[in-house]
Amino acid sequence: MQPEPIDTEPSPACYLCGQPGDVLHSRLTDRLFGAPGEWTLKQCRSPNCGLVWLDPRPTAADIGKAYQTYYTHDHGGHRQLTRAARIVRGILHPLSVILLGLRRERRRYKRIYLDKTLPGRLLEVGCGNGKRLARMQKSGWQVAGQEVDPLAADQVRQKYGIAVHLGPLETMDTAGPYDAIIMSHVIEHVHDPLAMLQTCHRLLKKDGVIVLLTPNTASYGHRTFGADWRGLEPPRHLHLFNQQTLTQLAEKAGFGSVQAWTTPVGAYGIGQSSRSAAELTDTAQLDTGRITVRDVLRGFRFQVAASVRYLFDKNSGEECVLIAKKIS
Repeated sequence: MQPEPIDTEPSPACYLCGQPGDVLHSRLTDRLFGAPGEWTLKQCRSPNCGLVWLDPRPTAADIGKAYQTYYTHDHGGHRQLTRAARIVRGILHPLSVILLGLRRERRRYKRIYLDKTLPGRLLEVGCGNGKRLARMQKSGWQVAGQEVDPLAADQVRQKYGIAVHLGPLETMDTAGPYDAIIMSHVIEHVHDPLAMLQTCHRLLKKDGVIVLLTPNTASYGHRTFGADWRGLEPPRHLHLFNQQTLTQLAEKAGFGSVQAWTTPVGAYGIGQSSRSAAELTDTAQLDTGRITVRDVLRGFRFQVAASVRYLFDKNSGEECVLIAKKIS
């Protein structure tokens, strides 16, 4: 049975500065979760911007069709590891963290860079399976989540006993104020990211902080894999950022003390998943949906290459990190 087509709407101009865009990648398909359609990504022509966006894009009413087989639940991804791949990854992953000097960065990443912040009230926007919230709760934070997926929200409540608001963030009218709001790989999914950050600003206490992670369009992975880069993920990623555009967005939303940087800590997953359609067909991955030893080794090699590149180019990390403060 063919999936139902996704209704689209034009998005010809840059969301941040209104400039026209040039085609960056065309005829993209969803190789991860099988959403229908072919998609085009454009990049802003302005040298002071560089935002990347989907044009045309799914309408707000129809974008749910792109998530029908999406992972937000217990398992860490759509594809599962073979037994041999699990053994190899269990050996190589901790070894690579130590040898590449990523142990401290990985600890900070897991606590979403709030490791030096005194615990208080924390909200995670798009909390998914709740693992991060549970980790932050163990670190002393009073946590709550927001989620639009009812299955994910129910799972977090049942598994961890954490309160989750089901529905759009802007419907949290009586919530807050929070000391910290976090979101990991959420901002790229929304039609109006500025409105989302403005809502976060409203929900924060004065001097409260927002921390967000999102794919970095200036990353080594994007330069290496091009249209096959895992971070593109059409048609779910509507806007894609770099340090410059992410900073501009936060400042437009009213935040101050904005800091942005990149991190290579997630390069393993990017290397494992950034494969062309030809590679997928050659290795029968489209049929089996399994992560093999070959995939694990690919991810390990890319983690090494990306980490070495990062030593000389701090803008090359696979993810942008932003921390900003509500100053008024």
